[in-house]
Amino acid sequence: MKYKDELIRAMDFLAEDQRTIFIGQSVKFSGNAIFNTLESIDDSRKIETPVFEDVQMGISTGLALNGFVPVTCYPRFDFLICASNQLVNHLDKIEFMSKGSMRPRVIIRTSIGPKIPLDGGPQHTADYTEVFQKMLTL
Repeated sequence: MKYKDELIRAMDFLAEDQRTIFIGQSVKFSGNAIFNTLESIDDSRKIETPVFEDVQMGISTGLALNGFVPVTCYPRFDFLICASNQLVNHLDKIEFMSKGSMRPRVIIRTSIGPKIPLDGGPQHTADYTEVFQKMLTL
């Protein structure tokens, strides 16, 4: 099985839960590789966003606080940097700030851009996994 097929299978599995919402750039309309892995998901379960990563993470947090299971999609890990305020200072701290009464869960989907056969450049190919692991308590 190919990697793309596994991503499609995973997204279909998540969509079995009626609370799941897919949010981000090119979740509803073609524009990046994420779109190709969500084509089997009904459009009514998708929220297409413009390029406003910080707001997207804030919306995802709000959805989670209201009982939804948001899968918030960022085409490249580099773009998630723009959402780090909402992620690090809000989503990650809500359980602590609410003394455990609120436990929002957001699934963040992103990718690291390839450097071969075509190098996407320094703004599209970075891997910030370790940095986010150090910043987050989740």
